[in-house]
Amino acid sequence: MLPIGGKFRVVDFTLRNSFASGARTTIIYNNLEDDLEKHVEQYGPFGDMKFPPIKVITREYSDIKVCYNLILESNTEYYIIYNGDNPSIIDFAKIIKKYKSKRTGAVLFKLNMNGRSTMAYTVLVSDQKTLLNVIRTAIKQKKTAPNIFEMIINILINRGISKSSSEAYYWPIKNVPEYYDLNRRIIQDPEIFGLLYREKMLKNDVLQQGHAYVGRQGKVITSFISDYCTINGTVENSILYPGVEVGEHTVVKDSIILPYNKIGSGVRILRTILDERTERNPDLEYLNVGNSCKIGSSEEHIKNNDFPQSLFFSITLIGKNCRIFEGARIGGGCYVASGQGSQFLGAKKFLYDGTSLLK
Repeated sequence: MLPIGGKFRVVDFTLRNSFASGARTTIIYNNLEDDLEKHVEQYGPFGDMKFPPIKVITREYSDIKVCYNLILESNTEYYIIYNGDNPSIIDFAKIIKKYKSKRTGAVLFKLNMNGRSTMAYTVLVSDQKTLLNVIRTAIKQKKTAPNIFEMIINILINRGISKSSSEAYYWPIKNVPEYYDLNRRIIQDPEIFGLLYREKMLKNDVLQQGHAYVGRQGKVITSFISDYCTINGTVENSILYPGVEVGEHTVVKDSIILPYNKIGSGVRILRTILDERTERNPDLEYLNVGNSCKIGSSEEHIKNNDFPQSLFFSITLIGKNCRIFEGARIGGGCYVASGQGSQFLGAKKFLYDGTSLLK
């Protein structure tokens, strides 16, 4: 459900790949409690084409026996298994054509990225007989694993599965700076931007309710502004998702502001990712970044003390539904966990470089 590319979510890429291949059914294994099920219910139609059934299976029901029954229920000739946690544009129809030419039960495709293929990102294509045989073996041997599909692929590798490769746009996101850089690359690279924004099957479902508005005091410099934004300050080298409001005399620079955030007046935001505001109750129309707040740093090499492998390059991350009260100061490389903005900042009003506010 992570927003990406100015108006999409990562799952939109996954569903696009399935729909474009002509899949009869899409099954998503989801290990988080979020709005994914509600999100996918709103998919389609695309022109005259109705979107095929989508089933979301949560972690509670994702054991190997459930997987076996789902395969029996879907009862189709070929199955494609891949990790949809990262945004990608993959031509599954082309992959199936290659698979059929191999005349074997299952083929593991390595994805070619930047001219190189890697086993880190793969697509498994299998017929029903082979897939059920592997799962029956796993059930009989009482095998378990946090990731069922990784286990299935490993069993097939041990059996000597046939391998091939295929070209794909696949953008792994392993840490916060990679997410930051990928969003900016999508917006700034004409080839990628053109590909995504021409793609009719890549559905944007971040709700938009009107045009962007730039007020008399507003200024936008080399930035991407989505629909339904209101800009009364300065936005420079940044990405604003739908529904963002920027107050007067506020500067947002080198930052990514996710949907529906309301930023007050006299605020300065630098090198920051401000996660989305999901609370959209009209009775709660408060600023979630209060007047005169200062967030982020212009320095470039600050690491977060608690998560140095995930949050570095001085990027500050503010979680979902955080309310940062008026006058707060948050440094570079900081992390404020979802919903935690007011707990500490309301009293002391500052968070030093590289520190975190956790649950």
